[in-house]
Amino acid sequence: MKLNKKQKFYLGTYLLGCAIAVLESGVPSIIYLIPIKLFGILLAITVGRAFYLGDERKMPFTSVVLVGVKSAFIALLLIVGSEILRDTLLSHGIDISFITAPF
Repeated sequence: MKLNKKQKFYLGTYLLGCAIAVLESGVPSIIYLIPIKLFGILLAITVGRAFYLGDERKMPFTSVVLVGVKSAFIALLLIVGSEILRDTLLSHGIDISFITAPF
């Protein structure tokens, strides 16, 4: 499977985000090692996209910043949505804190 440049930027920043999430939350149980981490997704959306646009597409810095603001707004919506989902599921006895670990 060959990855294109955009996927490499996203995958690299996603793996960095997953590593940061595991280092931040620790590993209280084996389920925390599942590689689905909200922090990794958010880092891929914001930082990976900014790296891709700045490096590969040669966009001006101001355009990259504006795209970064839009990406940060999307990330904020994902955080709020995941917290609402986590609280709702926790009230029903389902714990998904391994996905939303550092928040």
